Amino acid sequence: MLSDHYDELKDIITDTFHELKINDFSLLGSGKYAYTCLVNKEIVFKVPKSNDKKHTNDQIKEVKVLNHLQNKINFKIPKILYHKVAENGKYIIGETFMSDTIYSQELHDSFDENTKSNILQQIGAVIRELHNSDSDFSWLGKAPETYIDSLKTFDGLFCESIRKILPSDLISQINTLIDTYKQVSISAPVKPVLCHCDLHFGNMMFDKKTRTITGLIDFGSAQYAEPARDMHYYYGTGAKDLLIGYRDNSDPHIDIRQKFHSTKNMLCNISDDLKYNKSPEKNIAKLYICSNIESER
Repeated sequence: MLSDHYDELKDIITDTFHELKINDFSLLGSGKYAYTCLVNKEIVFKVPKSNDKKHTNDQIKEVKVLNHLQNKINFKIPKILYHKVAENGKYIIGETFMSDTIYSQELHDSFDENTKSNILQQIGAVIRELHNSDSDFSWLGKAPETYIDSLKTFDGLFCESIRKILPSDLISQINTLIDTYKQVSISAPVKPVLCHCDLHFGNMMFDKKTRTITGLIDFGSAQYAEPARDMHYYYGTGAKDLLIGYRDNSDPHIDIRQKFHSTKNMLCNISDDLKYNKSPEKNIAKLYICSNIESER
C-alpha cells in the first residue's frame, strides 16, 4: 500500500532538502517508476522507486525540458523548484503543483460528441505549440530519434515471446505495417520536433469550468522525434479532430506513422502484461482494433 511508504518518503525529502520546512505532507500516487508526494500543498516531489539509470536519466531530462520550456509556450507546465541526488542515490525533483484537474479517459467519455471533438482539437493545438517551441536539440544532449531507432525499439518489443501469443493474421498485418513504415520513412522523412512522448490523457491538465486543456505534466520521456510520437494515442479515436487542431496536414503519411507508433505502444503494454503476469487479452484486442482500423482522413 502507498501509505506504507509515508514516513520513508517524508524522511527522504526532509533529509535531502534541509532548507525545506515541511508543514503539510501527503502522498499523491505511485506510478510505474516513482512515488509522488505533495508538500505544503504546493510542491510535487517525485521520488524514484529505484536507482535504475533510465529512471534517473528521465528525472534529469524532465528538469532540463521544463527549465528550457519556461516562457516559450502559452500552456501551463510545472516549474522545477528542487532537484538533487539523495543519499540513497536517487535523483529527486520537486516542481510546482498543477491545481487543475488531471484529464482522463473516463472524463473524456462523459462528454457529448461535440465537446469531445472540441477537446481533441485543443489537444492538437497544444501539441502543435510544443512542436514549434524549439528547433535545436543540442541542449537536451541527445540527437533526435530516427526511424531506425524506432524500428529497433519496435523489433525489441515484437519479440518471439509476444509473437507466440498473437494470432498469425495479426502478425502478418504488423509485418506489413513495419515494411510500409520503412518505405515512407525513407521516401518521405519528416523533420524531428520536440515531443513529449507520453501524451495520454493522464498527463494533461483540464479546467472543468471552461472545458479546456490547460497544460501538460510529466516530461521525463521527452525527446526530439517525428511528430507522430505525440499523436499516436489518438489514432483512430479522434485523429481527424486532433489534426484539425494541429493545423498541419502537410504530411501525407501521418496515418502510417501514427499507426506504427500506436502499434508499438500496444506491444509495450503487452510486454508489461507478460512481465507482471497479467492477462494480455485486453491489449491484444486493442492491437487487433489498431491494426484493422480505417483511416479517418
